[in-house]
Amino acid sequence: MKKSLHLVILLFCYLVNSSHVGSPGVTYEGMLGNYRVLANINPPDVIPGTATLTIILPESPNQVSIEARPIYWSAGLKGTPKADPMLPVAGEMGRYEGELWFMEPGTSSVQIILEQNGEVFETIIPVMAMPTAQRDMPQELGLILAGLGIFLVILMVTIISSAMSESIREPGESRNKSTVRRNQIGIALGSICMLLILWAGKNWWDAEAETYSRYLFQPISASAQIETNLDGHLLTLSIDPKDLNQGRITRKLSYMVPDHGKLMHMFLIRKGDLDVFAHLHPQRIDTLNYSVSIPDLPAGDYHVFADITRYTGFSETIVADLQIPDQGTFSFASQKEFVLGRDDTFTFSTPVSDPKPLRLDEAIMICGKPGIKTDLPGGYSAIWETETGKFDAGKLYTLDFALFDSDGEPAVLEPYLGMMGHAVVLKHDGSVYIHLHPTGNYSMGSQQMLKERFASGKVGFNNLPSGLSFPDSIDNVIRILNQLSDEERDELLMVDMDHQRLYGEEHEEHSMVSFPYAFPESGKYRVWIQVKINGKIVNGAFDVEVG
Repeated sequence: MKKSLHLVILLFCYLVNSSHVGSPGVTYEGMLGNYRVLANINPPDVIPGTATLTIILPESPNQVSIEARPIYWSAGLKGTPKADPMLPVAGEMGRYEGELWFMEPGTSSVQIILEQNGEVFETIIPVMAMPTAQRDMPQELGLILAGLGIFLVILMVTIISSAMSESIREPGESRNKSTVRRNQIGIALGSICMLLILWAGKNWWDAEAETYSRYLFQPISASAQIETNLDGHLLTLSIDPKDLNQGRITRKLSYMVPDHGKLMHMFLIRKGDLDVFAHLHPQRIDTLNYSVSIPDLPAGDYHVFADITRYTGFSETIVADLQIPDQGTFSFASQKEFVLGRDDTFTFSTPVSDPKPLRLDEAIMICGKPGIKTDLPGGYSAIWETETGKFDAGKLYTLDFALFDSDGEPAVLEPYLGMMGHAVVLKHDGSVYIHLHPTGNYSMGSQQMLKERFASGKVGFNNLPSGLSFPDSIDNVIRILNQLSDEERDELLMVDMDHQRLYGEEHEEHSMVSFPYAFPESGKYRVWIQVKINGKIVNGAFDVEVG
């Protein structure tokens, strides 16, 4: 069996290598040498622009230096500038901060380099740096520049008129009608020249602004609809092809690659109350259409978020709306049995319109900290370990959850799609969505593609695989993965993943899952966690208000 597992690994590597809502902040958790590292990268919303980078070493080791640099998929390691040092933050042990310039939009990454006693450790964090905003000039700066512009125009007109009149008047010669006329002609010609220059400059500026606005990143949109047949309800996602041509980004869906063994991760969340949540994995019909069987979910309007990753390492979320009718064959899911795919899941939770305040329970102590408890299906429970229950926007946290069985004993967590847990964060109004893992909110598929790209030494966009054969190759890989048992598949998916977590001795009695995250803005959020216990996927929801 081991031999067949290695054959699948080699098959995937062969296919990848030879067949082949500012952008959201990126959080990362992993190991650099012997040290656990947390990182938060806030890409610029205007390109070119600077990204802010925060790195935390919880163990606060001595005599270490931290550097970072952006690396583009198209340029590779050889086309990357020298790394910039990350500076320690005064009064905060183990915390480093710095800024990095991103000059081009598209698939990029940040390489973090830790050096201690001559040993160097590196990691690659995918970053999708795309222009998402077009800044307006501050009024004060506009007035200053307008004043300077008027002064320069008057000065230039004066120079031209003087050149045509006063400069050619003999010394001691008095001004006459001819001199005055030449002066007037100079003023007229100078004014015309300056008006032409200003007109040409405005046209150039408007053209550049229009080009930039066309390159502003917009998520791929799609339409979702329900079809009913003898096998039940089928959700079909159809992507709008007009969104696939944007700037210089390769958005061809024929170049999609698996992430956690799946071509697409789809989340359905009922709008408004956020009380229905489903995590599904559609199959590819063709490059623009995808379908998946769904349970009899209750009627309503739903958010649809579909996460994908492409060969270039670019990962993004396709957004759509879904309306489930209030009549016909649809019924509340608990009224009849429905068998989901082995990796698909759905759950119901308390509506956010009937909120339960997020309160710390002093009777619940996890590792000396109070916790927030929620009941899960199957008699399980989850406790969110937090000291205060309060969170600030833009600050990097580790969201720690302890899982317990019906007897109050630590639950034994199993891998779910190669991870010890998944989480989804959604702002109540739907404006912020993110899919989290214990390693961060980046795509593992994206990280793998970037590492292989940099190792190959290739540059540019002229060596992409054939868009005709590549989808079939990837479909074959997914077909092989789906034929494996959960244990065999997880062994493959976790080959290059480091799930080590240095919790410390105080955590040994608890079965925990942790997600690094920085809430991007203030507001009310719902957080769903997903873990696997005794072969079953278990979901739970928490609500939190971020200041």
